[in-house]
Order: sequence, then structure tokens, then C-alpha cells
Amino acid sequence: MSDKNDDRTPDDDSGDGGQNPFEQMFGMVFGPGGQGAQGSPFGAGGQGGMPFDPAMLQGMMGQLQGMLSGGDPRAATQRVIDQNVPTPDPAITADLAKNTTDAFRLAELWLERVTDPSADVSEPQALNRAAWAKGSLDEWYRLADPVRRNMSESMVEGLTEQMPPEMAQLMSGAGQMITSMGQSMFAMQIGEAVAALSGAVLSGTEFGLPLFGHSPVLVEANLPGAAAEMDVDPSQLRIWLAARELAHLWLFAKNPWLSGHVETALAKYAAGVEVDLSRIQDAASSGDPSEMQRMSEELRSGLLAPQTTESQREALTALENLLSVIAGWSDVVVYSACEALEDRDAIREALRSRAASESEAEASFTAHIGFSLRPRRMRDAAALFTFLEQKSGAEARDGVFRHPDVLPNTEDLDDPLGYEERRTTDWASDSSLDEALERILREADDQGGSTE
Repeated sequence: MSDKNDDRTPDDDSGDGGQNPFEQMFGMVFGPGGQGAQGSPFGAGGQGGMPFDPAMLQGMMGQLQGMLSGGDPRAATQRVIDQNVPTPDPAITADLAKNTTDAFRLAELWLERVTDPSADVSEPQALNRAAWAKGSLDEWYRLADPVRRNMSESMVEGLTEQMPPEMAQLMSGAGQMITSMGQSMFAMQIGEAVAALSGAVLSGTEFGLPLFGHSPVLVEANLPGAAAEMDVDPSQLRIWLAARELAHLWLFAKNPWLSGHVETALAKYAAGVEVDLSRIQDAASSGDPSEMQRMSEELRSGLLAPQTTESQREALTALENLLSVIAGWSDVVVYSACEALEDRDAIREALRSRAASESEAEASFTAHIGFSLRPRRMRDAAALFTFLEQKSGAEARDGVFRHPDVLPNTEDLDDPLGYEERRTTDWASDSSLDEALERILREADDQGGSTE
């Protein structure tokens, strides 16, 4: 693990940069190498250090763990959210709630003209930032669980490998503590990440996932600012967002496999997100025990980093393509449904630009959690669905989601006009195979009947 982050060895004498995280962390307390003046781990304190005491070492680790945890991880996450949700965050008034409900009612009528509705949708909700963060937290925890596991495993593996030999026996039981520290760090990171997103998110399915189950959601606290930034009418933006929210929820309800497919793609990508041990090394080399709070904050900032392997790049491409296909489909459907909106072209272009670029809030989310949920090829996907709709109608447009095997891939997004021809060839092959299998089974049944 250590060779992924730093090719220097503990024996490298080229200055402090050759030390590993444990040597630096303990060296700043107990002197160079974490040893006493006599070279013994239990000797007198060396220059700039203090006497090496096992109890003191355990106390230091416990102090760092306490700074990073603060008790139950979920409770710590909620405290971080409460402290970091952008303010002011006013409560939702009765008028705002009514505006949201009215927008969803109108959006539902318009959407029913262009795509098949689904009854599997709950009553709409108007939320402020804190309510969105709290309501979506459990789903974020579940989606980011592969990252949490990798974080704990990477910390235990990497720090154990880099532990100075003289501390191996003393720290033989540190694995559980390090795992607990990793879980606590992750709890705080996800709290900071979700709080950052809450200041910009506009709906419950904005990231291509139904974070609130079957409930359509609008984040009314962010809508006026977004409308002003886009220079569009807030009421028209609200209707468009309501239509997009319903379109997403209908899509997931009519294709139950889709949500799991997105989660699988996300899990494959998240599996390559590991701890950047160099940040632990940097924090240890530049700090001192009296600044544990600052160290914990530095450790949480950008600690996770994706691997730059070919399999990781493929996983990222697959995830981005899938999110782009979902976003592109809803873009085309909602644009057709919202024909009566005067600002629909401006709203569409603004939301497309928003989807293609990473906001400051999303950059913070990526730095803390290690992955991004940007549908970067939304325009290409929208071009594909527009072509299908114009050539073969809404049924062909919506039929793309009837099975995972016919979802558009990179080649289809590069060449939207060739999608149908490529899939027609695939479908013909599948049909021939199905017919052959059906004939074999029918013949087997006939033989069985004649035997009787």
C-alpha cells in the first residue's frame, strides 16, 4: 500500500521527507525516530522530544481519536451538518409549500402528455437546506459505504506497513483504534460533504438517484438564488424542476432495476477510492500534539483519492455515461412537457451548463467523499433521445430503459445517430437465439410427451 502514495522508504535519510507517517507523528512528540536520547524507545527524551511512555503514546492516539469522533458517528455527522449548512436557511412557509404543491400538480399534467405516468410517487415536499441534508443522509451513507470500508482498510493496511519496527509490538492492537478513527473521520467528512451540497442542490433526484425514495422534493431555499443566477423566472424554474423530479421518479418506478444499476456502477468506482496516506504524513510532519484539532481538519480535507488505474477510469466512464443517459432522457422529456414555459430554452441551457461543470459545493463533496456524480455527457445523451423521439416516437425513446443491455454506451454517445442501427443488429441476434432456445425446449417437451 505504501508504494502507491510514497516511494520513499523509512530508511531514506534525505531529511524529514523520508519518514513515514508514524515516525513523523511520534517523532514530533518523542524526538527523532520516536526514540529517547539513548536510542531506546523507553529511554530519556531526545532533543526536541519528551520521554517515550507507552501510556503517553496511547493517550496521544486517544486524543486524536477523540478529536475525530466525538461519540456516535451518526450523531457526529448530524452535528457537522448542523454547523456547516449554509445560512440563512429559513423555514418553509405555508406559501412556499403551496407553491411547490401547485408546481408538481401542473408538472404532472404536462408530463402525462409526453410519457407514461407512474402511480408509485408520494406527496411532494418543499424543504430547506437542513431538511434536505438530514433527509438524504441515510442514503448518502449507504451509497458511500464502499468508500468508508476502503478508507478504514487502507488506513489499517498502510499505517501498519509503515509503522517503525520498534513500535510493532506496542501498537499490535492499534488496528481497531485506527479503524475506529477511520470511521469517525468518514462520519465527519460525509457530514461536511452533504452540508456543502445542501447550499446548491435544487431537488431530490438532481444527482440521478432517488435520495428520498418515492417522494418528490424541491429545495425551496436554493431556488430563488438559482433563478437569479440563471436569469429566469423563479416560478417557471420551479415548474421545470418539478417536472424533472417527477420524470426521474417515474423512470425509476417503471424500471425498478435502474436504481440498483446506478448503485452498482457507483460501487465499482468507489471501490477504487483509497486513503491518500501522504496527507497523514504531511499533517504529522507539520504539526505538534497541541494542535490536534488542526491536524484532524487537515486529515479530513482531501484525504480520499481515486486510483488512476485503467479499471478505475473505466468505472468512472461507466458511471458518468449512466448518469448522463438518465439526465439526457429527463432533459428531452421535460423540454417537451414544458412547452408552455416562456423561459424553457433559457432554463434548459442553464441546467445543461450546470450539469456539465462542477460547482464549488460539488468540488467540496468530491474532496471529502472521493467521487463525483456529474452527468458530463448529458448533451450527447439528449441528442440521442431527441433523435429516437423524432424518428420512432416516445415509445422508442423510453424503451432504452427496458433492459441494462440496451443502455447507451460510450460509442452510442459518440455517435447517437448510429445507436438504433447497432441495437437492431443486437436485437436480431438475441431474437434468433431466443427462437432457437424456444424450439429446443419445445422439441424436448414433445419428446417427453411421446415417451409418456
